[in-house]
Amino acid sequence: MPLEVEVTEKNSRGGSRAQAKDISEIGVRYAESGLAPRAGGDEVMLQFHLPGDPEPIEVEGIIADERCLASWSETRVTFAWPRVHDARRIREYIASHESPPSSTKSGSPR
Repeated sequence: MPLEVEVTEKNSRGGSRAQAKDISEIGVRYAESGLAPRAGGDEVMLQFHLPGDPEPIEVEGIIADERCLASWSETRVTFAWPRVHDARRIREYIASHESPPSSTKSGSPR
């Protein structure tokens, strides 16, 4: 699900801001992390707001994948221990923005 918000990330090396690109119930993808590069499996604490929601999501995550070039990075984080309340808000956000399944008509073609 596309998501364009600012993400604040923190780990043992410090903190940084990045730009979220998309979110799912199990993780988030963002670009331009000031903490990149890191190894897969590193832990990170994330904070971000879902559009229209004043309360921040705060979730611990694990770096699943990180790709870096000279002036660009893309990070994928798997949520490790989302609070029940935050996991529910993420799930509801995704559900409210999903396209309804297209209906197929049964019967023989004309």
